[in-house]
Amino acid sequence: MLAIMDDGLGMAPDVEARIFEPFFTTKPKGVGTGLGLAMVHGIVMQSGGWIAVASEPGHGTAFRIYFPRTDEPITGADRISKAQVQGTETVLVVEDQEEVRNLAATVLRGCGYTVHTCANGDDALRFVAAFQEPIHLLLSDVIMPGIDGMALARILSEQRPGLRSILMSGYTDNAVTQAGMADGRIAYLQKPFTPGQLAAKARETLSTQPDRTSMREYRGDD
Repeated sequence: MLAIMDDGLGMAPDVEARIFEPFFTTKPKGVGTGLGLAMVHGIVMQSGGWIAVASEPGHGTAFRIYFPRTDEPITGADRISKAQVQGTETVLVVEDQEEVRNLAATVLRGCGYTVHTCANGDDALRFVAAFQEPIHLLLSDVIMPGIDGMALARILSEQRPGLRSILMSGYTDNAVTQAGMADGRIAYLQKPFTPGQLAAKARETLSTQPDRTSMREYRGDD
Protein backbone atom coordinates (compact mmCIF):
# COMPACT_ATOMS: atom_id res chain seq x y z
CA MET A 1 0.00 0.00 0.00
CA LEU A 2 1.22 3.46 -0.96
CA ALA A 3 -0.26 6.39 0.97
CA ILE A 4 -0.14 10.03 -0.14
CA MET A 5 -1.57 12.66 2.21
CA ASP A 6 -1.74 16.43 2.37
CA ASP A 7 -3.12 19.06 4.75
CA GLY A 8 -4.59 21.29 2.07
CA LEU A 9 -8.10 22.51 1.31
CA GLY A 10 -9.69 19.08 1.03
CA MET A 11 -12.73 18.26 -1.07
CA ALA A 12 -16.47 18.41 -0.64
CA PRO A 13 -18.31 15.07 -1.06
CA ASP A 14 -19.75 16.00 -4.47
CA VAL A 15 -16.27 16.77 -5.80
CA GLU A 16 -14.68 13.70 -4.20
CA ALA A 17 -17.27 11.49 -5.90
CA ARG A 18 -16.12 12.61 -9.37
CA ILE A 19 -12.34 12.98 -9.09
CA PHE A 20 -11.55 9.90 -11.19
CA GLU A 21 -13.83 10.92 -14.07
CA PRO A 22 -11.90 11.84 -17.25
CA PHE A 23 -11.96 15.60 -17.90
CA PHE A 24 -13.60 16.46 -14.57
CA THR A 25 -11.74 19.36 -12.95
CA THR A 26 -12.45 22.20 -10.54
CA LYS A 27 -9.70 24.32 -12.08
CA PRO A 28 -10.39 27.20 -14.51
CA LYS A 29 -10.44 26.47 -18.22
CA GLY A 30 -6.93 26.18 -19.62
CA VAL A 31 -5.37 25.41 -16.22
CA GLY A 32 -6.32 21.79 -15.60
CA THR A 33 -7.42 18.92 -17.84
CA GLY A 34 -9.06 16.59 -15.36
CA LEU A 35 -7.01 13.71 -16.77
CA GLY A 36 -4.33 13.29 -14.11
CA LEU A 37 -6.29 11.29 -11.54
CA ALA A 38 -8.24 9.49 -14.26
CA MET A 39 -4.97 8.21 -15.73
CA VAL A 40 -3.69 7.18 -12.29
CA HIS A 41 -6.94 5.34 -11.63
CA GLY A 42 -6.73 3.55 -14.97
CA ILE A 43 -3.13 2.48 -14.43
CA VAL A 44 -3.77 1.17 -10.92
CA MET A 45 -6.97 -0.67 -11.84
CA GLN A 46 -5.40 -2.31 -14.89
CA SER A 47 -2.56 -3.46 -12.66
CA GLY A 48 -5.03 -5.23 -10.40
CA GLY A 49 -4.90 -2.59 -7.69
CA TRP A 50 -7.33 -0.20 -6.03
CA ILE A 51 -7.41 3.43 -4.85
CA ALA A 52 -9.14 4.63 -1.69
CA VAL A 53 -9.59 8.35 -1.03
CA ALA A 54 -10.66 10.20 2.10
CA SER A 55 -11.04 13.96 2.18
CA GLU A 56 -12.63 16.63 4.34
CA PRO A 57 -12.89 20.34 3.54
CA GLY A 58 -10.30 22.25 5.48
CA HIS A 59 -8.47 19.14 6.64
CA GLY A 60 -6.75 17.77 3.56
CA THR A 61 -6.91 14.60 1.50
CA ALA A 62 -5.45 11.09 1.78
CA PHE A 63 -5.02 8.66 -1.13
CA ARG A 64 -4.17 5.02 -0.47
CA ILE A 65 -3.14 2.91 -3.44
CA TYR A 66 -3.28 -0.85 -2.96
CA PHE A 67 -1.17 -3.01 -5.24
CA PRO A 68 -1.52 -6.80 -5.68
CA ARG A 69 1.17 -8.76 -3.90
CA THR A 70 3.20 -11.41 -5.68
CA ASP A 71 6.22 -13.53 -4.90
CA GLU A 72 6.66 -14.67 -8.47
CA PRO A 73 9.97 -13.77 -10.15
CA ILE A 74 10.11 -11.74 -13.35
CA THR A 75 9.97 -14.19 -16.24
CA GLY A 76 11.75 -14.18 -19.55
CA ALA A 77 8.42 -13.37 -21.23
CA ASP A 78 8.22 -10.13 -19.24
CA ARG A 79 11.67 -9.07 -20.40
CA ILE A 80 10.83 -9.91 -24.00
CA SER A 81 7.63 -7.88 -23.74
CA LYS A 82 9.59 -4.83 -22.63
CA ALA A 83 12.07 -5.27 -25.45
CA GLN A 84 9.26 -5.45 -27.97
CA VAL A 85 8.14 -1.86 -27.32
CA GLN A 86 11.58 -0.32 -27.84
CA GLY A 87 12.26 1.80 -30.90
CA THR A 88 14.64 4.28 -32.48
CA GLU A 89 12.22 6.17 -34.73
CA THR A 90 11.26 9.84 -34.52
CA VAL A 91 7.85 10.69 -33.06
CA LEU A 92 5.96 13.98 -33.14
CA VAL A 93 3.58 14.39 -30.18
CA VAL A 94 0.85 17.00 -30.64
CA GLU A 95 -1.30 17.62 -27.56
CA ASP A 96 -2.68 20.87 -26.15
CA GLN A 97 -2.78 19.59 -22.55
CA GLU A 98 0.72 20.01 -21.15
CA GLU A 99 0.63 17.15 -18.63
CA VAL A 100 -0.60 14.65 -21.20
CA ARG A 101 1.95 15.89 -23.73
CA ASN A 102 4.77 15.58 -21.22
CA LEU A 103 3.65 12.12 -20.11
CA ALA A 104 3.52 10.82 -23.68
CA ALA A 105 6.91 12.31 -24.49
CA THR A 106 8.50 10.84 -21.35
CA VAL A 107 7.11 7.35 -22.03
CA LEU A 108 8.23 7.34 -25.66
CA ARG A 109 11.70 8.69 -24.88
CA GLY A 110 12.02 5.98 -22.28
CA CYS A 111 11.38 3.45 -25.05
CA GLY A 112 14.25 4.86 -27.10
CA TYR A 113 12.36 7.11 -29.52
CA THR A 114 13.43 10.61 -30.52
CA VAL A 115 10.47 12.78 -29.53
CA HIS A 116 9.45 16.28 -30.56
CA THR A 117 6.40 18.00 -29.08
CA CYS A 118 3.95 20.67 -30.20
CA ALA A 119 1.02 22.19 -28.32
CA ASN A 120 -1.42 22.29 -31.25
CA GLY A 121 -1.89 21.47 -34.91
CA ASP A 122 -0.80 24.82 -36.25
CA ASP A 123 2.48 24.62 -34.33
CA ALA A 124 2.94 21.09 -35.65
CA LEU A 125 2.54 22.19 -39.27
CA ARG A 126 5.12 24.93 -38.79
CA PHE A 127 7.50 22.51 -37.08
CA VAL A 128 7.21 19.89 -39.81
CA ALA A 129 7.72 22.50 -42.53
CA ALA A 130 11.02 23.51 -40.96
CA PHE A 131 12.15 20.04 -39.86
CA GLN A 132 14.19 18.31 -42.54
CA GLU A 133 14.71 14.95 -40.83
CA PRO A 134 12.30 12.01 -41.17
CA ILE A 135 9.28 11.80 -38.86
CA HIS A 136 8.02 8.25 -38.54
CA LEU A 137 5.01 8.60 -36.23
CA LEU A 138 2.45 11.28 -35.41
CA LEU A 139 0.77 10.97 -32.01
CA SER A 140 -1.95 13.60 -31.83
CA ASP A 141 -4.96 14.47 -29.76
CA VAL A 142 -8.19 14.60 -31.76
CA ILE A 143 -9.80 17.70 -30.27
CA MET A 144 -7.49 20.73 -30.08
CA PRO A 145 -7.80 24.48 -30.61
CA GLY A 146 -7.51 25.31 -34.31
CA ILE A 147 -6.80 22.39 -36.62
CA ASP A 148 -7.96 19.06 -35.17
CA GLY A 149 -6.03 15.82 -35.03
CA MET A 150 -7.78 14.14 -37.93
CA ALA A 151 -7.14 17.05 -40.28
CA LEU A 152 -3.55 17.30 -39.07
CA ALA A 153 -2.94 13.60 -39.73
CA ARG A 154 -4.42 13.94 -43.22
CA ILE A 155 -2.26 16.93 -44.11
CA LEU A 156 0.95 15.45 -42.75
CA SER A 157 0.34 12.09 -44.40
CA GLU A 158 0.23 13.89 -47.74
CA GLN A 159 3.41 15.84 -46.97
CA ARG A 160 5.22 12.84 -45.48
CA PRO A 161 4.09 9.68 -47.32
CA GLY A 162 5.86 7.33 -44.90
CA LEU A 163 4.24 8.80 -41.80
CA ARG A 164 2.14 6.62 -39.49
CA SER A 165 -0.49 8.20 -37.23
CA ILE A 166 -2.06 7.51 -33.86
CA LEU A 167 -4.97 9.72 -32.79
CA MET A 168 -5.92 9.80 -29.12
CA SER A 169 -9.11 11.03 -27.49
CA GLY A 170 -11.21 10.73 -24.38
CA TYR A 171 -14.34 10.54 -26.53
CA THR A 172 -15.58 7.57 -28.53
CA ASP A 173 -18.24 9.25 -30.67
CA ASN A 174 -15.94 11.26 -32.91
CA ALA A 175 -14.77 11.34 -36.51
CA VAL A 176 -11.84 9.03 -35.74
CA THR A 177 -13.97 6.00 -35.00
CA GLN A 178 -16.40 6.81 -37.81
CA ALA A 179 -13.96 7.64 -40.61
CA GLY A 180 -10.59 6.28 -39.59
CA MET A 181 -11.09 3.24 -37.42
CA ALA A 182 -13.95 1.76 -39.44
CA ASP A 183 -11.56 0.15 -41.92
CA GLY A 184 -8.41 0.00 -39.79
CA ARG A 185 -6.66 2.73 -41.70
CA ILE A 186 -5.62 4.80 -38.69
CA ALA A 187 -4.56 3.80 -35.18
CA TYR A 188 -6.57 5.04 -32.23
CA LEU A 189 -5.69 5.28 -28.53
CA GLN A 190 -8.42 5.83 -25.97
CA LYS A 191 -7.73 8.22 -23.08
CA PRO A 192 -6.90 7.69 -20.32
CA PHE A 193 -4.15 5.23 -21.25
CA THR A 194 -1.31 3.62 -19.35
CA PRO A 195 2.35 4.06 -20.30
CA GLY A 196 2.39 0.41 -21.34
CA GLN A 197 -0.60 0.87 -23.63
CA LEU A 198 1.01 3.88 -25.28
CA ALA A 199 4.33 2.10 -25.77
CA ALA A 200 2.63 -0.97 -27.22
CA LYS A 201 0.42 1.06 -29.58
CA ALA A 202 3.39 3.07 -30.86
CA ARG A 203 5.41 -0.07 -31.59
CA GLU A 204 2.42 -1.83 -33.17
CA THR A 205 1.65 1.15 -35.42
CA LEU A 206 5.23 1.61 -36.54
CA SER A 207 5.52 -2.08 -37.33
CA THR A 208 2.38 -2.13 -39.50
CA GLN A 209 2.51 -1.12 -43.14
CA PRO A 210 0.07 1.80 -43.54
CA ASP A 211 -2.60 2.04 -46.23
CA ARG A 212 -1.60 5.22 -48.02
CA THR A 213 -5.10 5.77 -49.45
CA SER A 214 -6.65 6.20 -46.03
CA MET A 215 -6.13 9.82 -45.18
CA ARG A 216 -6.45 11.02 -48.76
CA GLU A 217 -9.86 9.44 -49.05
CA TYR A 218 -11.19 10.94 -45.84
CA ARG A 219 -12.96 14.24 -46.50
CA GLY A 220 -15.22 14.51 -43.48
CA ASP A 221 -15.86 17.61 -41.45
CA ASP A 222 -12.74 19.04 -39.79
